[in-house]
Amino acid sequence: MPARGDQRALAFQAQLARGQWREFHDFLEATTEWDLRSFYVTELSRVSGRPQWLDEWVAARPGSALPLLMRGSHGKNWAWEARGAGRASTVKEDAWPLFHARLVEADRDLAKAAALDERDPTPWAQSMIVARGLSLGQPEQRRRFDEAHRRDPLNGPACVNMIQGAAGKWGGSNEAMLGFARRASGEAPDGSAVHKVVALAHIEMWLDSPQGDAQRAYFKSQAVKEEVQAAARRSIMSPAYERSGSALSWPDRNVFAFCFRLMHEYAAQLKQMRLIGPHVEEFPWQYQGKPEQKYEEHRQHAFMQLHGGPAPAWETFLAAGGWERGGTGDAPGR
Repeated sequence: MPARGDQRALAFQAQLARGQWREFHDFLEATTEWDLRSFYVTELSRVSGRPQWLDEWVAARPGSALPLLMRGSHGKNWAWEARGAGRASTVKEDAWPLFHARLVEADRDLAKAAALDERDPTPWAQSMIVARGLSLGQPEQRRRFDEAHRRDPLNGPACVNMIQGAAGKWGGSNEAMLGFARRASGEAPDGSAVHKVVALAHIEMWLDSPQGDAQRAYFKSQAVKEEVQAAARRSIMSPAYERSGSALSWPDRNVFAFCFRLMHEYAAQLKQMRLIGPHVEEFPWQYQGKPEQKYEEHRQHAFMQLHGGPAPAWETFLAAGGWERGGTGDAPGR
């Protein structure tokens, strides 16, 4: 769903498409809830190509970090647009120089944004992704996390990016990644979205398990189940959950619903699916195939396991979760 269905983000998206950035600038300037600022920057910088209004905005506000943050975030995405999302072996040779050049440019913009606003952790959190693409190594990945953490202890986007940054596939180790997730969750208060990093780390461990019996058994381990369930109780299931009902909650709930499915915790899976409603995310369902198709298959499977019959029609399922009929998104798999 575009901009995760957030109406304000959709309105800004339409304005930016017309080259109108001033209202969005003022909104970002007033938004000092950092996870929320990160959400709007991340969602609205997902624009194909290089829109002219980005350079116009930077030129018009030379003393502001915001247009540089936005252009840096877009530049990061633009680099991956050149590279493609596949494994390195699938990337065309002539794409690598362009990928690298765009990442370097994005890194410069993000560094300037960080220098211009010493409060905001967002440029450092965004630059962690750039550091991975540029293969700058684990010490630099950690330095950038530490800078975000210094500005906003346990900043949500930085913690999420550190899971990928510390993983074995990016030059770290899965043991270090899981250790980081446990420490971050241990320090985070009840209701914090940061607890999600435990689930994310276990998804990475599951992906890295040998395919076949070992991978199928990973989330059935009692130790893994207990750790993921504890993280869920302290985040999405907590009465103090800070993101409840907002667009920021959909990624959290999708991650835990995915884990619950692999754990065969069908009642917990369906509860999260009702709360997700039409907001089905690509991640992490794409690890098993086409996201919406797999989501619907898992919904049907959970109903069959719990109730011995097929799941109700999509709109009936949404209505049971309190979602209005119509305008709430097509059924997964359509």
